[in-house]
Amino acid sequence: MSTAEAVAATSTPADPWSSWLRSRADVRARRGLERRADPPEPGTPSSDVVDLAANDYLGLAAHPDVRAAAARVATEGPVGARASRVVTGTHPAHADLESAAAALAGADAALAFSSGYTANLGVLGALAGPGTAFLLDEHAHASLRDGAALAATARSGAFTSLPGASVTTVEHNSVPAFRAALDRLRAEGRARRIVLVVESLYSVLGDEADLPALAALAAEHGALLVVDEAHSLGVVPGGSRAGALGLWAGQAPVVVTATCSKALGGQGGLALFGGPDAQSWRDHVLNTARTFVFDTALAPVLAASAAAACRIAATGEPAARLARARETAVDVLTRRPELAGHVEVGAGAVHSIRMPGPEQAVAAAAELRAHGVLVGCFRPPSVPDGVARLRVSVTTAVPEPRLRAALEAVASVAARAWGASTGCPFSHGDPRPEAVRGDHLRISDPADLRRVLTDPGTFASDNALTAVVPLSGPARRILAAARFRLPPVLAFAGGEEHRAVRRVVAPFFSPAKVREARGRILATTRTALTAALADTGRAGGAVDLATTVAAAVPARVMSALTGVPNPPEAQLHRWSADSLELFWGWPDEDRQLRLARSAADFHRWLRGAVVEARGDDAQPGNLFAALHEAGVDDERIVSLGYFLVIAGQETTRLLISTALTRALADPARWAALGAGADGGAGADAAEAAAAELVAECLRTSSSVPTWRRLATADVRVGEHEIRAGDELLLHLSGEQHDDARLAFGFGLHRCLGAGLAELETALVVREVARLLPGARLTGPPATWLRLLSFQAPQHVLVTPGPWHGGEDTRIEQSGVDACASRS
Repeated sequence: MSTAEAVAATSTPADPWSSWLRSRADVRARRGLERRADPPEPGTPSSDVVDLAANDYLGLAAHPDVRAAAARVATEGPVGARASRVVTGTHPAHADLESAAAALAGADAALAFSSGYTANLGVLGALAGPGTAFLLDEHAHASLRDGAALAATARSGAFTSLPGASVTTVEHNSVPAFRAALDRLRAEGRARRIVLVVESLYSVLGDEADLPALAALAAEHGALLVVDEAHSLGVVPGGSRAGALGLWAGQAPVVVTATCSKALGGQGGLALFGGPDAQSWRDHVLNTARTFVFDTALAPVLAASAAAACRIAATGEPAARLARARETAVDVLTRRPELAGHVEVGAGAVHSIRMPGPEQAVAAAAELRAHGVLVGCFRPPSVPDGVARLRVSVTTAVPEPRLRAALEAVASVAARAWGASTGCPFSHGDPRPEAVRGDHLRISDPADLRRVLTDPGTFASDNALTAVVPLSGPARRILAAARFRLPPVLAFAGGEEHRAVRRVVAPFFSPAKVREARGRILATTRTALTAALADTGRAGGAVDLATTVAAAVPARVMSALTGVPNPPEAQLHRWSADSLELFWGWPDEDRQLRLARSAADFHRWLRGAVVEARGDDAQPGNLFAALHEAGVDDERIVSLGYFLVIAGQETTRLLISTALTRALADPARWAALGAGADGGAGADAAEAAAAELVAECLRTSSSVPTWRRLATADVRVGEHEIRAGDELLLHLSGEQHDDARLAFGFGLHRCLGAGLAELETALVVREVARLLPGARLTGPPATWLRLLSFQAPQHVLVTPGPWHGGEDTRIEQSGVDACASRS
């Protein structure tokens, strides 16, 4: 054998690991599954980012009391525990955390682990052994699945190998599936001890486990119920679902695991025990959980901060604030029709949006990140059902106006993936779904439109409030149960009936009344803008002018002019938006149910407002009272109120949003609109610029681009041969028009509030431009509301820039009050 052959024979064989690493990296790259763990880019201030991907649900991570507790322990003693809890690693802070956590959850005993992951591994491992069977919900967290897998591993005993536990995965959130699996195990006779393993609140779909039914099932079969409350501890009333539902007082033994890293904003894991055997369970887990016995204990500074967070959460105030933030998230994420059926509303802080595919989910998350909004991006194989999602974790750490702005960005990006438009729908064409374009004869020539609108006898308004999509039986039953009726009045009535009501309503919107409203419009604009900026001014970031200023001004001014009080504004705008979509959108049957419930609630509120207007406490100048005195019956007053809320404030809100978007898109125009704060020639030029802007919006992109009429006779209009019974769609606004006046109708049915809407839009845009001359559009392009007769950008996100309204009232809430009093 030659020397070369000898060397070759004794050389190290080819390294199999390098090629394996490369192949794994190639697979991840090809499937778009590469993860990173990089810190933020240097120089990126945290104030520029809204983090909706983290778990700090209650905003306690930076709470001063939490930080102070950690600092106190760090000053007094070791930063780290230095040993296992069963050696010398137990610190008074651990006992304090266990006491505070048990009090928060309504438990009798607790045991602290170094993380929520190790708590699940340890607890399930402590239950392992021959004769133990785990029944695991198929959506259970990876830590529970890994804990069960370790428990199933055979272990070496003193004299022989001990078989591990058996593990069965059960259909997600199905009590019948758990029952069937239990029956099989009992029939086979192999399992002496059975453990049901579920999450209280699942993070993927946001749904809750039926804990009372599962506890009853466990008691029936002598099983143990293990509940992971990672997403519900501190979030739900009572501190935990197990405690609130009284599970520890039931017949089945219950062990709860949780993490300190989500609602509590810290680090560490917990096992919680209740009932007469609580201390025995704690002793068992302490002695047999390998991730407790063989792990260095949770750092005392972290235990102390988690204990402080538990005590703050136990007051219930953080959970109440989270409930309000959750309402905001649900409102924003479920409002866009394009996202109907794709938003999975969670029972807690976590909500998900299904995406068309993994690529769209990754692209959407990347786009949002570029705009300073962080969301979770989950895609196969890390999701149990194979559906790619964006995940939004709501947190009270983000002030409400800024949270709403970030959520609007999320909703727009997600809706665009499902086909939403970022341009004015009716400006250049016909955006109706192809399948329904034959339902109406479209009239767009201005002369033809005037002919139709000035002949209410031949072209009736009977179909003006007919639902575009016929309502399903269940939706109709919801409305019927609420005694929902909209008899003809004003915009969808004719003849003397129309004129009688119009005579009562018109004085409330006379030119003189509109002129008198000028000061109120300006004051309301300033107050609403100051409130919107009060929190964002502390940390910077975007604010949404569409859901703040544009929403507040028309509603408050309308209430002042008509003497009719408003419901809470958030509720008013949700009712309005839902009614628009129910009657002028294309909702499927499932969405119709939600919209119908909303419309029914709105109708009930209106009925109550009409009854109050007849009472002795009715305020003078109340429109409903005036209609009652004129002999208009309650049902028609309610019908008028329903239409007036939509026409009187919601369409103006949409118009203001359109005008703000158009003005902000041109910095020179924005500067011109804000000029002349002290009067003089500059003010005249700014007023003329505002009037021109409003006319341009009405002509090309009005919030009410179409309206409907029903032909009552055969007639020819221009080039159109119209037959009796034909439904007409009057295209009142678009690039083909040169007359802005058509946007408010023509003739008998011209909008009574046209002058008010024009004035409000002009003044709001001018005042915002004056107060925020440096405001600039930011965030992703806004998607547009696209209904048969209504359109507008669904957000107007801006970075405000410097405040030019005197002292900087954005910094403290007291500035809001000061501004309101000055106005």
